[in-house]
Amino acid sequence: MIRATIAVSLVIGLVIGCSELKIRDPLKAFDEANQAYSQALRWSEYYVAATFLEKKDEDKVETQIKHLSQYRVTAYEIRAMNVVEKDVRVRQIVKISYFKKDDLVVKSIADDQLWEYDKANHTWILATGLPKLK
Repeated sequence: MIRATIAVSLVIGLVIGCSELKIRDPLKAFDEANQAYSQALRWSEYYVAATFLEKKDEDKVETQIKHLSQYRVTAYEIRAMNVVEKDVRVRQIVKISYFKKDDLVVKSIADDQLWEYDKANHTWILATGLPKLK
């Protein structure tokens, strides 16, 4: 009986502690979101990448995804990162190398990204949208 009570108390403490860590460390959450976003782009999972956008204009996002599906991202490199407002906004410049599937000529762009922290949902939102590949 005592062991069960101790085990339940430890599990509850662990759950509460982990949720507190998640809330207290938005920059760690940014690193995780940024890594997941870059991985989605590199794997051509553009619908997954779009989950990091605000849910405002789904038709526009659908058009962007259809356009991006013509391309394959070969590299995603963070060139510069600046915390604009601590735990609220991060601006970064990312070099994205890619090719159009029917062309096979590798090109690169510098994608200027602004990420904003949504305190209500404890998530990061990419305010600048998906990359504009041409």
